[in-house]
Amino acid sequence: MKKTEAELLERQWDAENMVTDQATIEKYVTYEVDEERAVATICFDRPEMLNAIPVAAFERVGDLVREAESDDRVKVIVFKGNGEHFGTGADAAELGHYIGYKSGTDKASRRRPAQRQRILPDRNVLSSGFTRPIIESLKATICQVQGYCYGGHFQIALSADIVIATPDAKFTHPAFRYLGPAPQDMYHWIEKMGLTTMKDVMLTMRAIGAEEGERKGLVTKVVERDELEQWVSDYAEAIAFMPLDSLMMGKSMMQVIMEARGKGLGAMTGWVGHGWATNVSFEEGDWNFLKERRTRGVSGALADRDQRVAPYFRLSNTRAAQD
Repeated sequence: MKKTEAELLERQWDAENMVTDQATIEKYVTYEVDEERAVATICFDRPEMLNAIPVAAFERVGDLVREAESDDRVKVIVFKGNGEHFGTGADAAELGHYIGYKSGTDKASRRRPAQRQRILPDRNVLSSGFTRPIIESLKATICQVQGYCYGGHFQIALSADIVIATPDAKFTHPAFRYLGPAPQDMYHWIEKMGLTTMKDVMLTMRAIGAEEGERKGLVTKVVERDELEQWVSDYAEAIAFMPLDSLMMGKSMMQVIMEARGKGLGAMTGWVGHGWATNVSFEEGDWNFLKERRTRGVSGALADRDQRVAPYFRLSNTRAAQD
């Protein structure tokens, strides 16, 4: 992370509850280039936490995508997760702190962050920081998904060109559970899966199974776990056979078409609308994640929320098997 960015985080974020040191971030998000295959791999490597990563690590994802995009050795960028799951987004222990909420129970800790504290991190980290570089990458992007694909990892899948998933893969954004129909990447929801599916998932906060995702246009192909690595490799090989100039010109034309269909405005509504979502007013009796996290801890709060709905709408593996 650049020095100026690190200084910004130190000033604006609750450093006590955030991971911002570069060594830790690089350990959780690794990068390698296979020059012979023309493939760059970005791997999430925190399996003991279901590959949840610090908020600041998503900015590294964007930086690595830009690095791969400018590297003539690379034609394809592959995103993968180490272990049983692709990833569960940002570490829930950090949620809220990155826009300025403080820990503790005193008056200063309970004070709501100003809108300016929401705007810059939402724009610079959660939008321009990692989803936009993937969406606008002129290299091909592939997601190799097994198990949970939640939160920021789901946004990566929405942004990628191709998603290869195992039958047990599940896709959604837990922010719908914390904040309601939050605006993250609504444009790409509608483009890939349609308005009806977007409303279904955002309003009920359920997860989409891999086979349903394939039918709806989110998933390119569903394959068995023991075949996942090979299918991703085969896709990358087929794409890499194309001349680099042809690939990048083709992706450029796709960008022109996406802009004509509203991509730029759609991206802006994501980070502008997120400011509204993180300023929601809770009435008596409403389930409040930040409050529940303080009293029950992250795991207790999420488990409690899951148990309040029918199995079809739960995000954990205890939910009934679905499409």
